[in-house]
Amino acid sequence: MASSSKEDGSKVQYVAEGTPLEDIIGFMKRDGVVIVRQLVSPADIDQAYEEIRPCLEQRPRWNGSFFPKETQRTPNLIAISPTYTRTQMMNPLFHQLCNHFLTTRSWNWWGDEWSETVSRPYISATSALRVGPGAKAQPLHRDDYVSHNYIVESPMFNYRQQVSITMIVAGCKVTKENGGTQFIPGSHLWHVPTNYLGPEQFVDMFDRPNPPKVTDCTYASMEKGDALVLFSSLYHGGGHNTTTDEHRLVFTTCAIRGYFRQEENQYLAVPMQRVREYDRDTQKFIGYSMSEPACGHADEMDPIYLVHPEELETAEPIQF
Repeated sequence: MASSSKEDGSKVQYVAEGTPLEDIIGFMKRDGVVIVRQLVSPADIDQAYEEIRPCLEQRPRWNGSFFPKETQRTPNLIAISPTYTRTQMMNPLFHQLCNHFLTTRSWNWWGDEWSETVSRPYISATSALRVGPGAKAQPLHRDDYVSHNYIVESPMFNYRQQVSITMIVAGCKVTKENGGTQFIPGSHLWHVPTNYLGPEQFVDMFDRPNPPKVTDCTYASMEKGDALVLFSSLYHGGGHNTTTDEHRLVFTTCAIRGYFRQEENQYLAVPMQRVREYDRDTQKFIGYSMSEPACGHADEMDPIYLVHPEELETAEPIQF
C-alpha cells in the first residue's frame, strides 16, 4: 500500500502515487487540498513545456494587478499542447476525483416515473504560468467566485457546495522562495458573505467577517511533476517570488460541474481540427457531450456529432 505523509509543519497532506482513492477523498473533504507526488512524469512535463513555450514567449506580459507583471501566461492549452491534454487534463486520478466530487445526480417525477439524471463534470479552464523573480504574491482568493458560488459554513462536508476542482502541476521545483502557491487548509468550508458592508455588519451573523490572512497559509513545496489538487473554494494565491534568478513554471487545470458555464470558451478556443485529433473521452470532456437531462444539445442532438458528422445517419435526437 502506498504511504501518505504530512510535510511543511503538518499543514498539508502529501500522498504517493498509488495511495487508495478513498484516502485521498478523505483528505480533500477535510483539508480541501492534497499534493500528489509525481502525478506526471518529468519527461511529459518537459514535452508539454516545449509545446507551449512559443506561446508563453510571444504573448505580452500581464499588465493587470491579479497576475504580477513578471508573469508569462498562456491559456488554451488543449489547442496548444497534446501532451498536456493527454497527461494532465485527462490524468486518471484527476478524473476520479472530479467524477467523485463534481458529478451531480438528480431525481424527479416524470409523470408517474421516478427518473434519475446524471450531469458529469467537464473542463472549465486551462493555462500555464511562468512567474519570474520579484513577482509579488497574489491576493488570497477563491477560484469559484467566477461561478458565483455560495457556501454556508458547516463542520460537515457538503458535496453540493463544491462546484469545481483545480489542479496545479509543477513544471519545475516549486518552493516558498520562488512563489509556491499559498493556501489555507480547511477554508473550503468557510462561509461566503452575500452583501459585505463592513466587519461590523457581520459580527452577529457570521464567524468570519474579516478577509483571509496570509499568516494562516501554508505553502506548496513541490518537485517537477507533483500536483496540487484543491477545491476551487479554497482560499489560495501565488506566492511572492523572492529569488533573483528562479522562474516558477506551473500548469493549471480546472474542471467544473456539467451544468455550469465554462470559464474558458473551449468551442471557440480549440479549433475543430485539433478536437478531432483527440480520443472520444477527451472530446466529451472538452464539452462535446450532454449534461443530462437536456443541457448542451445542438439542433436537439448530442454535440459529439458535430465532431463526428459521419455518425449522423444513425444518430437519434435526444430524449427529454
